[in-house]
Amino acid sequence: MNEKRLTQLMYALIIIGLGTAAIGVGLVIFTDIVTSRGVQGISIVAALIAGGLFLSIPAKIYLTFQLMKCNDEKVKRMRERGEIR
Repeated sequence: MNEKRLTQLMYALIIIGLGTAAIGVGLVIFTDIVTSRGVQGISIVAALIAGGLFLSIPAKIYLTFQLMKCNDEKVKRMRERGEIR
């Protein structure tokens, strides 16, 4: 898998993860699932929110590392051309 495809996959994971977490928050705010189902409702909502965050956070870390790598390469090229010291 090339780097561009992996980056696109990470962006997709962020979108899916944030969407899943938003569904969990929406269930808490707009429904009575927590009170009507009791512990099972709390578990459902907690699983949605935690699962969404679990998907999005590693993707954010990977994309941050990619950004730092690109920035280091850019600075290296600028130093080679003598634009910065």
